[in-house]
Amino acid sequence: MKNNYFIYLAIVAACILMGFKPPKSSAPKSDILFSKYGGDVEKMMREERIKDSIAHPYLYQTPQEPTAPAAPAIDDERVILEKAAVAPAFPGGEAGLQEYIASSTAFIPDTLVGKKATVIVKFYVNTLGDAKNPKIIQSDNASFDLQSLLVIEGMPKWTPAQQNGKEVNCYVTLPLKYGQ
Repeated sequence: MKNNYFIYLAIVAACILMGFKPPKSSAPKSDILFSKYGGDVEKMMREERIKDSIAHPYLYQTPQEPTAPAAPAIDDERVILEKAAVAPAFPGGEAGLQEYIASSTAFIPDTLVGKKATVIVKFYVNTLGDAKNPKIIQSDNASFDLQSLLVIEGMPKWTPAQQNGKEVNCYVTLPLKYGQ
């Protein structure tokens, strides 16, 4: 065992003393830089960038100048008109609306039976015909406020308001009468 150690040590010492260097590749031309690009590093970098930009175009896009804001989407609810040329219409017209309110306000909690109240609710009808965002404007009896909001939220789709031949969001103010 000691013998093997000394042999190994002798070989390492001989290599160091003789200035041993590993052999160089006889043909550096086998390297990709030489075989494909003739040793021109700049040419290699240009061509590799072109290949990469084709494979990953999103990495090489330059920021664009901000463009004008896009036209609002069909259900964009940032702009709500107080009045429109053609007001929103409930299915069945005014008679249908009164019938819906009468049927919806008929079912009130037992604690409110026999009491009278008028609650004015403001909401808007969006371009899809949904009654949205009801708010109590005026109330004779706060006990009826929640019931009024539920009546509005449960409404069927309206015919949206129109302005310049285009459907728009429009506010509606509606009085709800209880016990009258």
